[in-house]
Amino acid sequence: MALGLAVGSSFLSLARAGRQLGRGPLAVLVAVAGAAMALGLAVGSSDRDAKRPSGASVADARASAAMVAERRGGRARRGGAAYYRRTARKRVSAKAAASFLPLYREAERVYGVNWRLIASIHRQETAFSTAPSTYRGLNAFGCCAGPMQFNVTNGPVSTWELYRQAFRAGRRPQRYPHRTRSHPSIYDDFDAVMAAGWLLSDSGAGRGLDFGEWSAAYSYYGHDLFGVTYANQVLARAEAWQRDGFCPNCGLDEGLVAEFEDAYGAAVRRQLIDAERRRKKQKRPKLGRDRKGDRREGHRRRKGGDGGSKNRARHRSPGAGKRPSRPPSANNDRPTKPPPPRPRQERTGAPEPSPPPPPPAPPPSTTPPVTAPPPPARECDPVRKLLGC
Repeated sequence: MALGLAVGSSFLSLARAGRQLGRGPLAVLVAVAGAAMALGLAVGSSDRDAKRPSGASVADARASAAMVAERRGGRARRGGAAYYRRTARKRVSAKAAASFLPLYREAERVYGVNWRLIASIHRQETAFSTAPSTYRGLNAFGCCAGPMQFNVTNGPVSTWELYRQAFRAGRRPQRYPHRTRSHPSIYDDFDAVMAAGWLLSDSGAGRGLDFGEWSAAYSYYGHDLFGVTYANQVLARAEAWQRDGFCPNCGLDEGLVAEFEDAYGAAVRRQLIDAERRRKKQKRPKLGRDRKGDRREGHRRRKGGDGGSKNRARHRSPGAGKRPSRPPSANNDRPTKPPPPRPRQERTGAPEPSPPPPPPAPPPSTTPPVTAPPPPARECDPVRKLLGC
């Protein structure tokens, strides 16, 4: 629409000029040249507008920021403590590090992020683009690439794909360390630094060095325990540069690291540890009733319950029997079982028969009792007579 308006207005102005000059060849030549000039200006302005991130693209990227943050939690990490110790100890030329300052300041101008925060992340990730894999391939962990180590594997829309057009909003310097032929390029320092500024701005960073910037650095790495350490180190380095001046090879101020840990890191670290404990507790398998009963039974046996009685029986004397449950009675008489009850007869309409009468007693005998005869008298022989019969 803007192109049509520009061309139309140019033709109207040239028509007026043609009427003043007449209808000769000079008038026609002026009209054609003016139309070409207007067309070129319109195309150039539309091309510049297309290069800047539109409001729709910015809104789409910001709407996707939460999705990207969620994906960062499960992506491959840039590195651990050992990797960042190596990059921190690496010596860098002061002149080479200073050549990136125009890029950091342009990102601050466009996206409103403290340039020291961007520079500290650049130092943390690739030691000012001096790491071996900065300008080719992926890093040693197979996830990220370029001077600012943007993730290219957390697709289907990676972090780099969301923010790679950030360079269009800035003014590219004529000279800087590594300028590629085509843009956007993840290996171009300007493209990568501008994308980092946009990403940090979407994550809440500003021109200060407070919780918003700490949280943005924490999200830049990823939401885990080492991400807390990463954010502490990045903010401590940026704070030291703001206090003492830009010093590419100065070591970390451990006092500042501890201050950021106490102010912001400790609370986030506790939340992560508690969440990990809850996750492990939920993953623990629940035992059923039968399995719990088996465990209790085994516990009793180990403590000397039902299984212990068998072990104790082995140590008794062979003749020992089962212990009585109650003391025996004084006469040692075992109680007799009562007789079984008589089965009850089912009642019918007829009366039950009476029991048979007892048999009659026999009549008394009238014969006299028979007495035994007396024993015969002993004869008294002469000897018995002398003794007295």
